[in-house]
Amino acid sequence: MSEYKFKNNIAETLLIPLYMRAKESRREAEAMVKDPIAQKLVEQIEYDYSKFDNAKMSEIGCAIRCWFFDKKVLDFVQSHINPVIINVGCGLDARCQRTVEKDKNVVFYSLDLPDTIKLRQHYIPTAVNENYISASMFETAWMDEIQTQHPDGSFLFIIEGVVMYFEECQLKLFFNDLSERFHSAEIWFDTLGTLAVKNQNKHDALKKVDASVKWGINDGKILETWNSNLRLIEQTSPGRFFRSRQTFPMRIMSLIPKFFFKFYSYLGYRIN
Repeated sequence: MSEYKFKNNIAETLLIPLYMRAKESRREAEAMVKDPIAQKLVEQIEYDYSKFDNAKMSEIGCAIRCWFFDKKVLDFVQSHINPVIINVGCGLDARCQRTVEKDKNVVFYSLDLPDTIKLRQHYIPTAVNENYISASMFETAWMDEIQTQHPDGSFLFIIEGVVMYFEECQLKLFFNDLSERFHSAEIWFDTLGTLAVKNQNKHDALKKVDASVKWGINDGKILETWNSNLRLIEQTSPGRFFRSRQTFPMRIMSLIPKFFFKFYSYLGYRIN
């Protein structure tokens, strides 16, 4: 076992979805996600994962979220020429290996802060078509570099479990920077709603760590006011999927999508 100390509280949260993917993978035939790499890492990285064992909504939510964004990657690859996938704030997520590792026509980038990329390099060797970017999502040098390297690329940005930890002013700059550079690209991410942000101390997994969330929206149309090139493709909730696995509160909430969005939603945008 190797013990790893995180230098910031947000980085520590990457262990929550890692553990939940590993747990889901153990369900064998009925698993929403199969992630042997997550299973291996949970065994290798010493941490008190048991604190999350009673976080049932997060357990199911992380599995559905992973399945949803993996599907978006596969759908995008099937419908676009020269696909370039950027997994922003990748943490210890082996999304490339789960989805497009064997597709030589796809270029995949996994981006995160230097400490996290260093951790990835130790535990997760890059796939043949994968590249690591050691940088903050808010820097623009990496954006300019991949834009230059792929002038004919079709770009998809996946940002899973990330944006809620930052201030709105930071996110506005980030989305504006993407919108200025990557016309016709798609961006998919998940976010909390305002009620979830207000009641974050009751979140079944986040209350077990010191990280705090700072941003959430109920209406995906808000981002269209940030930049005229951003167009909402879809806003949906995990309550639509795998309903037999959902907790009773999630099944009830999902009957009223706009109410569910006050707690959580998946959002997709196209850059004009």
